[in-house]
Amino acid sequence: MLDVHIDDFFRDVAVTLLTGLQQFPAPRTLFVEDICGPDDMDEFGLHSPRHLAALGAIQWLRDEEYVRFGIVDRQESVDDFVLSSKAFTRLLRQPDESDEPLFRRLHSAVQESDSELIRRLLREEFLEA
Repeated sequence: MLDVHIDDFFRDVAVTLLTGLQQFPAPRTLFVEDICGPDDMDEFGLHSPRHLAALGAIQWLRDEEYVRFGIVDRQESVDDFVLSSKAFTRLLRQPDESDEPLFRRLHSAVQESDSELIRRLLREEFLEA
């Protein structure tokens, strides 16, 4: 169970970073559902644990100074979301001239649902850097 949660975390982080890169440097509203998919709210109107985990990943990125944003709107979106220069620089990084930039390798890993590669790329470039 823990591995699934961690895999979801790394995927959420990757999708959030790639989403921020798409309109960099323009701030935008980032919807949590764009990161983790549609939310199944319970009968009391509370968000699902999966939705809250994705929101937590977005907030973790802010705490680690990889992104900036304004307010969290009802746990559904964040306003004025933008990558920091720290994240932007790392996403453009190429280990050597023969490699693609990180954002291309990360995008491919997300598209292929390769959780091991997503985890390795983010650990190397964002956690151990």
